[in-house]
This record gives sequence, C-alpha cells and structure tokens, in this order.
Amino acid sequence: MKTSLTVLFALSFVSVAMARTWTSTDGNRVDAGFISATETHVTIQRDADRKRFTLPIDKLSAEDQAWIISNRNAETAPEMEIPSALAGLIEARGTILFEDNFDREDAEETDDLGDAWSTNSQSRAMGDKQNDLVDGELVMTISPRADHAISTVHSTAEPYQDAVVYLRMKLDEGDQLKLAYNDKEDKSVWAGHINGATMTTDKLTLVDERESVFKLSLRDNKETPEGKAAMDEALKSASATFPLDLKAGEWHEVVTVHDGGTLTVYIDGREVGAHTSPGFGHETKRQFVFAVARHAVVDDLKIWKLTSVAP
Repeated sequence: MKTSLTVLFALSFVSVAMARTWTSTDGNRVDAGFISATETHVTIQRDADRKRFTLPIDKLSAEDQAWIISNRNAETAPEMEIPSALAGLIEARGTILFEDNFDREDAEETDDLGDAWSTNSQSRAMGDKQNDLVDGELVMTISPRADHAISTVHSTAEPYQDAVVYLRMKLDEGDQLKLAYNDKEDKSVWAGHINGATMTTDKLTLVDERESVFKLSLRDNKETPEGKAAMDEALKSASATFPLDLKAGEWHEVVTVHDGGTLTVYIDGREVGAHTSPGFGHETKRQFVFAVARHAVVDDLKIWKLTSVAP
C-alpha cells in the first residue's frame, strides 16, 4: 500500500502502548504506535480510523531509523488506544491505581485470579469455576448451578471519586457485561451498589444505582403503588440507554470516565454515551466489578484515579 507521508503525518493520534513521535524526512511529525518492522519497512497504526500503514523506513528521520533497528525484533504488547482528549486527562490528573493483563496460570477447578480479586462462585455457584485465565485473557462463564450472575470483584487499594477505566471486551450475541462501581461501606444502598455501565452488542445502559434501583429507601417500598411510582420516577433521571452496533465475537476497546457527576463511555475510540446523576460522582468508590449474566471475555484492564478538580 502506498501512502502519502505528508498526509499521514498531518494526522495525529494517541496510542498509549509502544507510542512515540515519528518524523518524516520532510519534517512532518506524528505520535504513532509501533506495530512491527522489517529490514525496509515499518508498520504503524493511525488512531483516526484504526488503520495500519506500512511505510519505507528510508522516508523517516535518522533517529527513527535507529530506533527501529533497536526495537524491530521486540515483542509488542497489544496496543491500547484511547481518544486524545482522554490521554490528556490522564496525563494531567491521572495516577495508575490498578492494572491486570491476566497473563498467568490459575487453578483448574476453582476461581483463582489472585489476591487482588474475589468472586461469588463459592457462595452463588456451589464453588464451580466461573472465572478462567486462558491464554492471557479472563474468560467468565456462568455455571448451570449458579443462582446469581457472576460477580468478579477487584477491591482497589484506595477509594476514588473520579477515574478512567480501560479494558478490552469480547461478547457473543446475546451476552452482556456490566462494569460496576461499588462501595460496600455505604449502608444507604443494597450491597454497596453505586453505579454501572451495562453493555450488549446492541445497547449501552448507564444507571446511577445509588439514587434509584439500589437505594434502600426506595427499594424497601417498591412493592407499594406509591413506592413503585417513586422508583420509576427516580430511574427516569438516574439512567440512560444508548444504541450500540458491536460485532459479536470480536474485541472492542472500552473506556469509562467518571468525572464529577458524569459517567461517559467510549467504545473503539468513539463516545457512545454519557449521563449525569449524583451517584456517578460518589466520592468513595472502593470496588470495580465485572458482572456477567452468561459469558464474557476481557483483557488488559487499567484503572487510573483522577485528582479532583478544584471548584
């Protein structure tokens, strides 16, 4: 494929993994992710449309050529790409709080994700293994004996209010994955449920659960006509649904951003939904949870805590 270097280098993007600034021989520059290189060509990936381009090495600066020689045989991790605005947000306010690429061995018969993780398989699936580490991926499959959705929980080292969460996700047709943000110390809600983003291949749902479905003062009275009306009214302002068109069985990059009272979700570099409600700004989120009704696969989880913005 022949590509105009002038056009290519005029387009900038962010690729967090293996990213660097490249300079062409005519002086154009771009921040780009290194994919691979041969003796004569280098392959990089453009963020704007996620296309890869293979370029002649001799059209790059001497510094770039030397870098390629030093790195072309290195194994590269999967690229993690987020929108430019979010990369700036992380750089300005972010501190990595937790990351896991799930690249390790686990037990064959029981959930064994490591000290940072807990699951509900013992209590809700009679101890059956529902979380499996396979080829560096976390595969979650509900047991036929389970009486509740899978809950795979990471308790963060410190509480947070604002955060950016990145992961890769694969769903089959009919599957769903919920990313939940909990605080077990908040006794005003059932089981610490604060808020969450639930994804299927065709729909994204954002719910401030602290102010609606799991708020005890509403939940305890929802069977009465007045209580049901109050719950329905709370849900109107606390939740929002957005259409998706995700390819089943393929990887998709998901980024959630809690910033103040707003939760925003990006998938494959594009904003797909945002909603503002008080519970999204809960100040002491203490757990990140994968909730799976049937089956889902995830990888490359990263959580950045964001410093608060001064009022």
